[in-house]
Amino acid sequence: MKIFLGGIAAFVVGIILLIFWWWDFITILKGLIPIILLVGGGFAAYSGYDEIKEKMKGEPEQFEPTFETKPTEPAPELSEGPSGTAQEEKPAQPRAARTPRKRRPKKKEA
Repeated sequence: MKIFLGGIAAFVVGIILLIFWWWDFITILKGLIPIILLVGGGFAAYSGYDEIKEKMKGEPEQFEPTFETKPTEPAPELSEGPSGTAQEEKPAQPRAARTPRKRRPKKKEA
């Protein structure tokens, strides 16, 4: 609760100071925009150069694994175990039809 109230107080004070120091804020913003463009443009140019360099080497593109499930694979069901925590149920596998057992002949008593 203290963090919430502190955040509200900081928000209100920020709005008030932004109103009083509007022209100073605009001056700082005018100075930050070229710096942000320089840094962002330099980063974009470097990453583009790196990508072109890799393509010129002729290396095959690396496969990036995805962590998505296959569309035909159903999502695993979760159920609560005896400890109260969710456990993954093992899917029931269909069983093959069983052939009847042959009975042994009864032994004759002598």
